[in-house]
Amino acid sequence: MDLDDYLGQKDVLFATSGYCLDKLRSNRQVRTQRGRKRFEKECADAEREYQERRSKAIEEYNALVESGQVRPLTSIERTIRRANGHPDNPSVQAARRMCAKRGIDWRTGKAS
Repeated sequence: MDLDDYLGQKDVLFATSGYCLDKLRSNRQVRTQRGRKRFEKECADAEREYQERRSKAIEEYNALVESGQVRPLTSIERTIRRANGHPDNPSVQAARRMCAKRGIDWRTGKAS
């Protein structure tokens, strides 16, 4: 399991929470100065709480790696995982070329 998988399970995968994006559309309190300040405070509080949860999850992941309960993926495992995506995606095509160059069958993950 890699860090992105772990953060995805904890629902803190992205660098920012996206709280403001959901609340900004048709938000009536943004029209007044007092409402705008309250909205900015709510956004700052939500972002701070999200960043605390994210940093705590990263610390938990690092502790699991150090204790040996979780092993990060190797570069070959990440390439094979990426190669199993949709064939129209350029990164999938590049991963498949990398597997072919290294002599790895991306379908099975074994050397060919």
